[in-house]
Parts: sequence; structure tokens; C-alpha cells
Amino acid sequence: MTPDRGPGRRELNKADKQRRILAAARDLFFRNGYSSVTTQEVAEKAEVGTGTLFRYARSKGELLCMVANEEFRAMVETVPDTGDPVEDLVALCGPLFTALENHPENIVAYHRETVFGEPGPHRAEAQRILRELRGIIGLILARHSPGLQEAPDLDGAAQTVFDVLYMCIVRSGIDRSPGRDHRADLHEHVERVLHGALARRVAPDRAY
Repeated sequence: MTPDRGPGRRELNKADKQRRILAAARDLFFRNGYSSVTTQEVAEKAEVGTGTLFRYARSKGELLCMVANEEFRAMVETVPDTGDPVEDLVALCGPLFTALENHPENIVAYHRETVFGEPGPHRAEAQRILRELRGIIGLILARHSPGLQEAPDLDGAAQTVFDVLYMCIVRSGIDRSPGRDHRADLHEHVERVLHGALARRVAPDRAY
């Protein structure tokens, strides 16, 4: 029986280059912002050639997706369970809002690249994360809608909630008005979409 020798030198070398590229891109994006960073700077900091860099990420947008995916992958690994659907959905988006508070330009660019960027494996993973996020929204809605898990409109409801959440996050990244509480705005929008935009009409008492 041949012993398991583990990864060979070539695989280890590739993993090391990818690690260095990821670390360099993360540091430069976080310190300088997406628009100020060039792929040449990332390659130099990672101590690789630009040709090598493009084998791991085809564009600057792909580099950003690589970095942000590392941060957001954990977001879709657990389902919040606070006992309240609105709080669950707001908690689900917590990592995105933390990132927005720290690096708004990067997160706006990340969403732009996810939707409109050039095809690539890191962009594809970013899209997968968003699809899984939408799936978790469906699980949360189903949890708080007993007996409706098989309802034909539940999937559409999850899509509607996802669209509201996504646009709230994008708008929060663009509108950086001083003192504005974007998490409170998200809470308000989620509350509205789950419980209705208009106050429930109370039927007048009937006279007998």
C-alpha cells in the first residue's frame, strides 16, 4: 500500500503564492481603498509577477472578490435564531454592515463586481454566497411561518426580502451621511416588508 505523501511541492508552492496574493490584496485594499490600488502593487507586495497574479485572479475585481469572499463566507454557515424574524434578518446581514462601517468603498465595489464584473471563479463564488444568503432568508421565513414551508409564494417572499436587504446594503455604502444609523434603517425596511407598508385597517364596529 502506497503511503499518503500529502500535497507535493508544486501544490504547496501554489498555495503559498495564493496566500501571499490574498494577504497583499487584503492589506492594500483595507489601507488604501479599492480605487487607489493597482494589480501591479499587489503583485509587488506579494512578490510575484503580474502574469502569476493573473493566474490566481484575472482582474482587480476578481482580487477584491477573493478578499471579500474570505470575510463573508462564514456569513452563510449559520442561521441566526433570535426568536424574531426581523432581528434574525438584521443579524444575518451584520458582517456586511460591519464591513461597510470599516471599508465602505470596498464593499460597494464588491457588490458592483459581483453583479457586473468580468466572469471569474472568485466572482462566481461571490454570487454563490449571495444565493446561499437568499436561501437562509427562506429558512428564516419558513421558521416563522409554521405550516407554510411548502407555500408556493414563500420562495418569492424570500426573493423580495433579499432584494430589500441587498438594496439597503448597497445604499448604505453609497450614502455615508454623518450620524445616519444604517442598521436602524435596515431594521425599519425589514420590519416594513415583513409586516406591511400600510397600517392594518381596523373594521368599524357594526351597529345592530
